Amino acid sequence: AFFWLVSLLLASLIWFVSVHLSDREDAKLQYGLLIFGAAVSVLLQEAFRFAYFKLLKKADEGLATISEDGRSPISLRQMAYVSGLSFGIISGVFSVINILADSIGPGIVGIHGDSPYYFITSAFLTMALVLLHTFWGVIFFDACEKRRYWCLGLVVASHLLTSGLVSLIRW
Repeated sequence: AFFWLVSLLLASLIWFVSVHLSDREDAKLQYGLLIFGAAVSVLLQEAFRFAYFKLLKKADEGLATISEDGRSPISLRQMAYVSGLSFGIISGVFSVINILADSIGPGIVGIHGDSPYYFITSAFLTMALVLLHTFWGVIFFDACEKRRYWCLGLVVASHLLTSGLVSLIRW
């Protein structure tokens, strides 16, 4: 989860600087910068997932060295699952916090024509993203281990596509 948080911090800094260096009155440009920020966030998340894979690979070698039978007590698949799940959980926590922050305002959800199912829909979407992060972690680690670069591209492309689809919610 720490690696995801660091990637989010770096993506936020990049987005913050780009917004402040641009024309704030241009709505199309600001929307484009939002899409740019989401893409940068995804690419940084995947770069940090790779860095975490490398770190765990080194740790796995160290564990195998000091173990009695020469094998690591934790398999790479277990580490991939836990890594993906932690990326997903911290991503879900941030999503839920933003949704709960929206609920603080006055009134009732759905009173002005909005969907009354906003919170339940958001909960299911958050759950789906947690599961996707878990799957992406397992596939990513397996692809790195077996040097299947097309799988790495598939993970990054599907992550970019999912994040891009979120930007279409307002339509």
